[in-house]
Amino acid sequence: MAIPSTQTAAVLPPAGATASASLQIRHDHPVPSPAEGELLVKLEYSGLCHSDVHSVRGETPMLTDVAGHEGVGKVVEVGSGLNKQDWIGKRVGIRWLYSSCLNCEICAINNTACPYQKNAGANVPGTFQQYLVSPAVHVTKIPSQLEPDVAAPLLCAGIAMYSSIMKTKTRPGDWLVLPGAGGGLGHMGIQIAAKKGLKVIAVDSGEKKKQLCLSLGAASFLDYKVDDIEAEVKKLTSGLGAHAVICTANSEPAYIQSMRLLRRLGVLVCVGIPSVPFRLPATPFDMIVKGLTIIGNSAGTAKEMDELMEMAVAGDVTAHIECFEFDKIDEVLQRLGRSEIEGRAVVKIP
Repeated sequence: MAIPSTQTAAVLPPAGATASASLQIRHDHPVPSPAEGELLVKLEYSGLCHSDVHSVRGETPMLTDVAGHEGVGKVVEVGSGLNKQDWIGKRVGIRWLYSSCLNCEICAINNTACPYQKNAGANVPGTFQQYLVSPAVHVTKIPSQLEPDVAAPLLCAGIAMYSSIMKTKTRPGDWLVLPGAGGGLGHMGIQIAAKKGLKVIAVDSGEKKKQLCLSLGAASFLDYKVDDIEAEVKKLTSGLGAHAVICTANSEPAYIQSMRLLRRLGVLVCVGIPSVPFRLPATPFDMIVKGLTIIGNSAGTAKEMDELMEMAVAGDVTAHIECFEFDKIDEVLQRLGRSEIEGRAVVKIP
């Protein structure tokens, strides 16, 4: 197929990322050319993540004008050093971890923490556009059994939760609390955790989210606007508290409460990115006496990504998506910022 020189993209306004920024649809955005070892991908769908809201609003660093990091599309051109027959027409995914150096001491342990990494939609152009280039070694191959719109959220929401659950080191029968369980990340975490034999306590608000969480396998649903969360969690867990909490909510009260929900030797995984910075409510005394573990997570390894894809192909985890046309992308981001989206929002790339 002929590759155009310009494309349609949702870009930041000239003033850049600000609290009131709105994405603008441009039709004259340049189409990049793949360098050595890179692929040119014609995107089909992109998921929208709450971290995109933070980027566009200037709450987290954004050094590019195109956000997005849950893109699925087909390879249409390859750079030097790659075999066209291996790549042309193949469906691939672009994740938050756009690239890592793969050579440093950190990468030798876990390349998702590479200090030299690049992140789609943060410091390199993201997936809110028709075409982008990506290093072939870092793309995710999408199984043919998965539709591209449903596969897109697996690349961030799905893998973030899969990797977070693995980091808790929980065992079948253990209790896991998911604040924000009815959202884009939480609803996928319920499915993954339930399939691994964990007893999930879903925390969110509203009848719709309650029904969604319970239908996906949560053992219990607690409404933070109605229930005494700490008392109910203690009641469900024989007075000890949860083995682990994965906090996908981004408020300080949610993190404060998450710490209080843990039993001794419990694990807190920090996932939700705060709009306004604050310090974790952990005292040395609590850490020492209770033997708690606090860990952060933003992405998963390639091995974890492959394991999650296998679960998706088997039907063990499915993204509940609401699909929108591309020209609605700014409106959807605004709704996402107000927590008005159930499950995961996806836009169709023209």
